[in-house]
Amino acid sequence: MQEVEFAREALRFAQMFLHMGVTNTWLYRMLVGRLYYATHYLGRRLLIEIGMQPEQWSANVHQRTLDELYRHYVTMGRMTPEAWRALNELRNLRRIVDYQLAVPVRLR
Repeated sequence: MQEVEFAREALRFAQMFLHMGVTNTWLYRMLVGRLYYATHYLGRRLLIEIGMQPEQWSANVHQRTLDELYRHYVTMGRMTPEAWRALNELRNLRRIVDYQLAVPVRLR
């Protein structure tokens, strides 16, 4: 599954820079974007696994992915609400780093 390998590489890349002590805001913005898309693709893969076809969605794909994950995974007890909230928070952070350039970005 390409999505899993992409997520592993994105996480490895982010960890490498953080372990090196890199504190560059531009790099943080880039890392947040890559980590978000890694989780987004994993979410889409989960939906494909249950027979959905997110590649055919034409509008609000990111929100719909979250909505469908909640409906099919959280409400069924297959994903914790905390994990879902983390995905949603990462999506919101990705919007900030991509569209609100005046907002300072720091990783915890």
